[in-house]
Amino acid sequence: MTTESTTGKPSSQRWEFIWNLILGFLISALSVLTAAANYMAFHSEKTSADLEAEGDRSLAISNTDYIQANQYIILDYTLFDGERINRDVDDFAADYYLANFSDSLQASIDRGSAFDDQYYTEMYADSDQSFTEAFDSFDRANAEKDREAGYQLAMLIASVGLAFSAYASLLNNSNFLRGLFTVLALILLGFGALQFLSAMLA
Repeated sequence: MTTESTTGKPSSQRWEFIWNLILGFLISALSVLTAAANYMAFHSEKTSADLEAEGDRSLAISNTDYIQANQYIILDYTLFDGERINRDVDDFAADYYLANFSDSLQASIDRGSAFDDQYYTEMYADSDQSFTEAFDSFDRANAEKDREAGYQLAMLIASVGLAFSAYASLLNNSNFLRGLFTVLALILLGFGALQFLSAMLA
Protein backbone atom coordinates (compact mmCIF):
# COMPACT_ATOMS: atom_id res chain seq x y z
CA MET A 1 0.00 0.00 0.00
CA THR A 2 2.88 2.28 0.75
CA THR A 3 4.46 1.37 -2.60
CA GLU A 4 1.23 2.21 -4.51
CA SER A 5 0.98 5.51 -2.69
CA THR A 6 4.61 6.33 -3.47
CA THR A 7 4.33 5.48 -7.19
CA GLY A 8 0.94 7.19 -7.53
CA LYS A 9 2.12 10.48 -6.09
CA PRO A 10 4.73 11.30 -8.79
CA SER A 11 2.22 10.37 -11.49
CA SER A 12 -0.38 12.67 -9.94
CA GLN A 13 2.16 15.46 -9.65
CA ARG A 14 3.17 14.95 -13.27
CA TRP A 15 -0.43 15.26 -14.46
CA GLU A 16 -0.92 18.30 -12.26
CA PHE A 17 2.15 19.89 -13.87
CA ILE A 18 0.83 19.10 -17.38
CA TRP A 19 -2.59 20.53 -16.54
CA ASN A 20 -1.04 23.69 -15.14
CA LEU A 21 1.19 24.00 -18.20
CA ILE A 22 -1.79 23.68 -20.56
CA LEU A 23 -3.89 26.11 -18.55
CA GLY A 24 -1.00 28.56 -18.30
CA PHE A 25 -0.59 28.45 -22.07
CA LEU A 26 -4.33 28.91 -22.59
CA ILE A 27 -4.55 31.86 -20.22
CA SER A 28 -1.52 33.51 -21.83
CA ALA A 29 -2.62 32.88 -25.42
CA LEU A 30 -6.21 33.95 -24.82
CA SER A 31 -5.08 37.08 -22.96
CA VAL A 32 -2.81 38.05 -25.85
CA LEU A 33 -5.56 37.32 -28.38
CA THR A 34 -8.07 39.39 -26.38
CA ALA A 35 -5.65 42.32 -26.14
CA ALA A 36 -4.69 42.11 -29.82
CA ALA A 37 -8.32 41.94 -30.95
CA ASN A 38 -9.19 44.90 -28.72
CA TYR A 39 -6.31 46.96 -30.13
CA MET A 40 -7.14 46.10 -33.74
CA ALA A 41 -10.83 46.91 -33.16
CA PHE A 42 -9.83 50.31 -31.76
CA HIS A 43 -7.50 50.89 -34.74
CA SER A 44 -10.25 49.95 -37.20
CA GLU A 45 -12.71 52.25 -35.46
CA LYS A 46 -10.25 55.16 -35.71
CA THR A 47 -9.50 54.42 -39.36
CA SER A 48 -13.22 54.24 -40.13
CA ALA A 49 -13.85 57.59 -38.43
CA ASP A 50 -10.96 59.19 -40.36
CA LEU A 51 -12.27 57.82 -43.66
CA GLU A 52 -15.78 59.08 -42.93
CA ALA A 53 -14.38 62.54 -42.14
CA GLU A 54 -12.40 62.44 -45.37
CA GLY A 55 -15.53 61.42 -47.27
CA ASP A 56 -17.50 64.28 -45.72
CA ARG A 57 -14.80 66.74 -46.76
CA SER A 58 -14.71 65.39 -50.32
CA LEU A 59 -18.50 65.54 -50.52
CA ALA A 60 -18.50 69.16 -49.33
CA ILE A 61 -15.84 70.01 -51.93
CA SER A 62 -17.94 68.23 -54.58
CA ASN A 63 -21.00 70.30 -53.67
CA THR A 64 -18.94 73.51 -53.78
CA ASP A 65 -17.44 72.58 -57.17
CA TYR A 66 -20.93 71.71 -58.47
CA ILE A 67 -22.31 75.11 -57.50
CA GLN A 68 -19.26 76.81 -58.97
CA ALA A 69 -19.61 74.85 -62.22
CA ASN A 70 -23.27 75.90 -62.46
CA GLN A 71 -22.23 79.53 -62.06
CA TYR A 72 -19.61 79.19 -64.82
CA ILE A 73 -22.17 77.52 -67.09
CA ILE A 74 -24.67 80.31 -66.48
CA LEU A 75 -21.92 82.83 -67.26
CA ASP A 76 -21.08 80.97 -70.47
CA TYR A 77 -24.74 81.03 -71.52
CA THR A 78 -24.88 84.76 -70.80
CA LEU A 79 -21.71 85.41 -72.79
CA PHE A 80 -22.83 83.16 -75.65
CA ASP A 81 -26.22 84.89 -75.89
CA GLY A 82 -24.54 88.29 -75.66
CA GLU A 83 -22.18 87.43 -78.51
CA ARG A 84 -24.99 86.22 -80.76
CA ILE A 85 -27.26 89.17 -79.99
CA ASN A 86 -24.54 91.75 -80.63
CA ARG A 87 -22.91 90.12 -83.66
CA ASP A 88 -23.43 92.35 -86.71
CA VAL A 89 -25.03 94.95 -84.44
CA ASP A 90 -22.13 95.88 -82.18
CA ASP A 91 -19.13 93.81 -83.16
CA PHE A 92 -16.95 95.37 -80.47
CA ALA A 93 -19.36 94.15 -77.77
CA ALA A 94 -19.72 90.81 -79.55
CA ASP A 95 -15.94 90.35 -79.61
CA TYR A 96 -15.81 91.23 -75.90
CA TYR A 97 -18.30 88.47 -75.12
CA LEU A 98 -16.47 86.05 -77.38
CA ALA A 99 -13.11 86.77 -75.73
CA ASN A 100 -14.54 85.84 -72.34
CA PHE A 101 -15.89 82.43 -73.34
CA SER A 102 -14.53 79.66 -71.14
CA ASP A 103 -12.03 77.30 -72.72
CA SER A 104 -14.58 74.48 -72.50
CA LEU A 105 -17.23 76.53 -74.33
CA GLN A 106 -14.79 77.59 -77.05
CA ALA A 107 -13.65 73.97 -77.48
CA SER A 108 -17.30 72.90 -77.71
CA ILE A 109 -17.94 75.48 -80.44
CA ASP A 110 -14.81 74.34 -82.28
CA ARG A 111 -16.21 70.79 -82.23
CA GLY A 112 -19.29 72.11 -84.05
CA SER A 113 -21.89 72.35 -81.28
CA ALA A 114 -21.97 74.77 -78.36
CA PHE A 115 -22.73 73.20 -74.98
CA ASP A 116 -22.33 69.59 -76.13
CA ASP A 117 -22.05 66.63 -73.75
CA GLN A 118 -18.29 66.92 -73.50
CA TYR A 119 -18.68 70.55 -72.41
CA TYR A 120 -20.79 69.54 -69.41
CA THR A 121 -18.44 66.66 -68.64
CA GLU A 122 -15.51 69.07 -68.49
CA MET A 123 -17.37 71.67 -66.45
CA TYR A 124 -18.49 69.13 -63.84
CA ALA A 125 -15.24 67.13 -63.89
CA ASP A 126 -13.89 68.45 -60.56
CA SER A 127 -17.24 67.98 -58.84
CA ASP A 128 -17.63 64.44 -60.19
CA GLN A 129 -14.10 63.51 -59.15
CA SER A 130 -14.63 64.77 -55.58
CA PHE A 131 -17.99 62.97 -55.47
CA THR A 132 -16.34 59.70 -56.53
CA GLU A 133 -13.56 60.18 -53.96
CA ALA A 134 -16.15 60.85 -51.25
CA PHE A 135 -18.04 57.61 -51.81
CA ASP A 136 -14.81 55.68 -52.22
CA SER A 137 -13.90 56.90 -48.71
CA PHE A 138 -17.34 55.94 -47.42
CA ASP A 139 -17.01 52.44 -48.91
CA ARG A 140 -13.60 52.01 -47.28
CA ALA A 141 -15.03 53.29 -43.99
CA ASN A 142 -17.81 50.68 -44.16
CA ALA A 143 -15.22 47.97 -44.84
CA GLU A 144 -13.28 49.10 -41.75
CA LYS A 145 -16.50 48.95 -39.71
CA ASP A 146 -17.02 45.36 -40.84
CA ARG A 147 -13.41 44.59 -39.90
CA GLU A 148 -13.96 46.22 -36.50
CA ALA A 149 -17.01 44.01 -35.92
CA GLY A 150 -14.90 40.97 -36.81
CA TYR A 151 -12.23 41.92 -34.28
CA GLN A 152 -14.88 42.53 -31.62
CA LEU A 153 -16.29 39.05 -32.23
CA ALA A 154 -12.79 37.57 -31.93
CA MET A 155 -12.34 39.49 -28.67
CA LEU A 156 -15.65 38.15 -27.34
CA ILE A 157 -14.73 34.55 -28.21
CA ALA A 158 -11.29 34.94 -26.62
CA SER A 159 -12.77 36.53 -23.50
CA VAL A 160 -15.17 33.63 -22.99
CA GLY A 161 -12.31 31.16 -23.53
CA LEU A 162 -10.19 33.09 -21.03
CA ALA A 163 -12.98 32.85 -18.46
CA PHE A 164 -13.22 29.07 -18.96
CA SER A 165 -9.46 28.58 -18.65
CA ALA A 166 -9.21 30.84 -15.60
CA TYR A 167 -12.05 28.98 -13.85
CA ALA A 168 -10.51 25.61 -14.78
CA SER A 169 -7.24 26.63 -13.14
CA LEU A 170 -9.08 27.03 -9.82
CA LEU A 171 -10.51 23.49 -9.86
CA ASN A 172 -8.91 20.30 -8.61
CA ASN A 173 -7.31 17.93 -11.08
CA SER A 174 -9.92 15.30 -10.25
CA ASN A 175 -12.83 17.62 -11.03
CA PHE A 176 -14.57 16.72 -14.31
CA LEU A 177 -15.32 20.40 -15.04
CA ARG A 178 -11.62 21.19 -15.14
CA GLY A 179 -11.12 18.99 -18.18
CA LEU A 180 -14.36 20.19 -19.80
CA PHE A 181 -13.52 23.86 -19.37
CA THR A 182 -9.97 23.28 -20.62
CA VAL A 183 -11.26 21.61 -23.79
CA LEU A 184 -13.79 24.42 -24.31
CA ALA A 185 -11.04 27.00 -23.83
CA LEU A 186 -8.89 25.23 -26.45
CA ILE A 187 -11.78 25.18 -28.91
CA LEU A 188 -12.53 28.85 -28.30
CA LEU A 189 -8.85 29.71 -28.74
CA GLY A 190 -8.97 28.08 -32.17
CA PHE A 191 -12.21 29.81 -33.16
CA GLY A 192 -10.98 33.15 -31.82
CA ALA A 193 -7.69 32.91 -33.71
CA LEU A 194 -9.52 32.01 -36.95
CA GLN A 195 -11.96 34.91 -36.46
CA PHE A 196 -9.05 37.29 -35.80
CA LEU A 197 -7.26 36.18 -38.98
CA SER A 198 -10.50 36.38 -40.94
CA ALA A 199 -11.03 39.98 -39.81
CA MET A 200 -7.42 40.89 -40.55
CA LEU A 201 -7.56 39.48 -44.09
CA ALA A 202 -11.03 40.89 -44.87
